[in-house]
Formats: sequence, structure tokens, C-alpha cells
Amino acid sequence: MLQFTTLEDVSGWFKEAGPDYDTVFSSRVRLSRNLTNHVFPGTLTAEEEEKVQEEISRGFSKLPEWRFACASLSELKPLERRMLFERNLISQDYSLNGGRAFFYDRKTNITGTINEVDHLRMAGIHGGLSLKKTYREVNSLDTALEKELDFAVSMDWGYINSEVPNIGTGLRASVMVHLPALIETDIIEKAFKSVMQLGFSIKGFLGNDDALSEDGTLSARSQAASSLGNIYQISNQLGAGLSEEEILEKLEVLVTKIVESERKARQEMVEKRGVELEDSIFRAYGILTNCRTIGSKEAIELLLSFRLGVALDWFKVPMETVTALLFLTQKSHIQQLIGSSDIATDTKLVDYTRAQFIQKALGSAERAVSSGGY
Repeated sequence: MLQFTTLEDVSGWFKEAGPDYDTVFSSRVRLSRNLTNHVFPGTLTAEEEEKVQEEISRGFSKLPEWRFACASLSELKPLERRMLFERNLISQDYSLNGGRAFFYDRKTNITGTINEVDHLRMAGIHGGLSLKKTYREVNSLDTALEKELDFAVSMDWGYINSEVPNIGTGLRASVMVHLPALIETDIIEKAFKSVMQLGFSIKGFLGNDDALSEDGTLSARSQAASSLGNIYQISNQLGAGLSEEEILEKLEVLVTKIVESERKARQEMVEKRGVELEDSIFRAYGILTNCRTIGSKEAIELLLSFRLGVALDWFKVPMETVTALLFLTQKSHIQQLIGSSDIATDTKLVDYTRAQFIQKALGSAERAVSSGGY
């Protein structure tokens, strides 16, 4: 599942294109469930944790139509757990705890984590704006498991969860969007504020949301790029008050409007600042394909700049290739290529290997149409 030597060896959601893929990286849907007759994970003893894990594992084993691989995190090397985090399949906190179990279905990209914040969290992820497709798959698993497990549910409150915002549907839907042009406009504050007013949250990639104030506006214009590469995650804040379908529909409508605004802003950038934009993107491509070493942060920023060029049809290369590189060039993945699990692996060697991997992946990229010059 995790080992690879080339881009072609890897499968995963980040190699899958989808609707509005030029702007929307991925759609993720998570359902949180808890078992009756057990306290929440935060107060479970080690013995009780094991009982919950065994009970849920038995439930998964009774689903022959699904092909889940199960692994105890204690059986995975720390490097492998960090790789799961880098692929956005488990949280960082969960990756640090070796006494828990992790389920994964390669065909659907559905993961299941046991004894994280809730007894069971099932999450699906697909490329592009694919909320409804992702929900159907996760809901299908939830329906199947509900026949095998006794989930805690209230007629008044819905599904009982350890976190108040998740009570009700237990659903958390999120979409990761790339907004390099919109972030440069005067309407970005209004757009972010609208997200909050509609009951959704927005945060920067890797949680870099310090620049956002409570009402969703940017606290300082100079901090507009606080999100690495201008990637933002938009998600629902509450699981109660609306049905699952209503939450997904509201989020999809909201994201569609943001996508339309981003595309319009991109076109205006091309028309008004075409040479400047082209210079920035071609510089990114030049560094990526010629550098000898490159750090993780710089690689992400340059890959995102290059991805914008691909979205504008300035380069002929699959956009999925560029998206995959954003995840496969993070430190733990490069360590796997090197064959070192030591977190203190020589930084220069990591940066050199990262540069070589990127250049091999982008070797077939061809320049397409110029923006036109002055």
C-alpha cells in the first residue's frame, strides 16, 4: 500500500481527477459513530480500548463485499504511520498512537479509524468536487456496519458523538480548493466571510488558519498567503439541524460559486498580468526540472504554481501527476524512497532525492500555448 519507487507504483485518491479538478483538489466525507455500552475513547482504559477494537473489527470481518485491509498501528513502522498522515488518510495525533487499528479499502479509498476521538470514524476521499459520490460510498459502508454493530443513537439528537458539533448526522464534509487568483482580489474577504455566515468553516492547508479572524475575514492583507500555496479547506461546522443530503448540497453550491469566482479571477490575471503570471509559472517549472536539491515547502509552493499553469493549458502534463507530487514529495515519502526510517535522515539527501523524483515525474511535460506576451 505504501511502498513505491516511481509515481506509477502508487495508487490513491491524489492520482484521481474529478469534476472542477482545475480548482478543487479533493472532496472528503467522514461519518463518526460510537458504540453503546462503551464510554468515549478519551476515557477508555487500555482493556476497554481493546474490547472496542475487537468488536468493531468483527463487524468489518462480516462484510465480504468489502475488501478492507486491517492493520494495527503498532504493527506499522513510525515512518509508515507518518506516510498515512501525509496522504491525508489519518490525523497526525492518530498517527502517533501505536495502539489503534486502521482499515483501508483501496478500491473506494475509504478508511476507518478506531478509538480516535470517536469509537469509529469512516472517511472517503475522491479527487475533484465529488461530495455526493464520496458520501454514497461511505454511507453504504455505514449502512452495512449498522447491521453488525450497535451504534449509539438518540431519537432526539441523532448519532451520539464525543464532540458536540458532530452530534446529529455525525457527518463532516470538506473540500480542498486552490485559490491562487482569488486571494489576490478585493473580494476574497467577502468570500471567506460568506463561508462562515453560511455555517461552514475555512482553514488553510496544514491548518495554517491563524490569519483568519472569527468572522472569516483575513486579519491582515499581508497574511493573505498564510495558507501554504493558497490551498484552503472548506467544511461544515455542525452535524445537526440538517440532513446529510442538505449539508452536502449547501457545501457543493457554495464551493461551485467559489470555483466560478476563482476561474474568473484567473482569466483576469491572464488578461491584465499575463507576462508576470507566465514568468512566475515558467520560473517554477524551470526550478522544479533543473534544481539539484529542493525543500518540502518550496517544492509544494512551486508545484502549486506549476499546477496553475497546467490548469491554464500552458503545459501538457496530467494534472493528477502534479497533484500526486504534492503528497509523494513530503519528507516521509522521500525517506521511504531512500530506505531510511530515521526521522533525522540527512536533510541534504532528502532534498536531493526529492528533486530527482520530481524531475523524473515531470520529464514528459511539454510547453503548450503562451499567454501571449506584451
